[in-house]
Amino acid sequence: MLLAAPGKECMEGLFASIVEGSHDAIISKDLTETITSWNKGAERMFGYTVEEAVGKPISIILNPERANEMPAILERLKRGERVEHYETVRRTKEGRQVDVALTISPIYNAAGRIVGSSKIIRDITQRRQSEEALAKQARRVARGQANLQQFAYIALHDLKEILRTLVACTEILLRGPKKKLNSEERELFPHVVTAAKRITHMVTDLLPYVRTLDEDLPAESSRASDLIDWALDNLRFAIRSSGAEVAYEPHEMPVLRCNRLALVQLFENLIGNSIKHCGSRRPRILISAERQDGHWRFSV
Repeated sequence: MLLAAPGKECMEGLFASIVEGSHDAIISKDLTETITSWNKGAERMFGYTVEEAVGKPISIILNPERANEMPAILERLKRGERVEHYETVRRTKEGRQVDVALTISPIYNAAGRIVGSSKIIRDITQRRQSEEALAKQARRVARGQANLQQFAYIALHDLKEILRTLVACTEILLRGPKKKLNSEERELFPHVVTAAKRITHMVTDLLPYVRTLDEDLPAESSRASDLIDWALDNLRFAIRSSGAEVAYEPHEMPVLRCNRLALVQLFENLIGNSIKHCGSRRPRILISAERQDGHWRFSV
């Protein structure tokens, strides 16, 4: 049994059905940039009905900020080239911006001359949003890793000073182990306890960083005087051995919203450098704070 090939009318009807049923916008225009066809997908994507769009310039869906794209595309079409998967932005009837991927093909007449072009336009907004979300997450992870590195440096720096305090205290306490402790030696015990608590506190602060690498360094309200005391306590034996004199007015120190470990390290570095680089002189260090333009300016 032989089946007859579908006629021209049947093929045209099938093609029209495919175009109308497409989820993508399929548009054609002539050489004057006037829209000549507009399918249901274009209606859904851009909000114009076929009556509103056909006969209108294609500029009704163009983004004015992307006008410089068109000359290059038109030149390619005039040469008979097909433009595939060109990503850009188009505008809906309501003025909303839509991320799209274009495939543009030249349309020829019976004589083989180019008389217009057809466009298949796919909405890639959701894909772009997913890509942006992934990029944002990648930036957050990178920032979290940098913050974790900073925290590790701060923690190790402070742990080194605290352990130095523990070692120095222990050496004094163990000197002449059979004799009773005198009053000066007994005064060292609170420093041992304080240093041990600091280590515990820093380890506790480290745990949230391990669990959440995508968060910024935590900020909390802290008295600057407490942070300075913390730094001075870490530097106790450096101050003692150098005979340094460190002075500040606690009541002049502000309450700050900050990452306390970072600020402790800042004070510790500045005070420590003052002690190290004073030459043969006895270090005299003055710490002050002054309100300037909505911020606090510290001087060491």
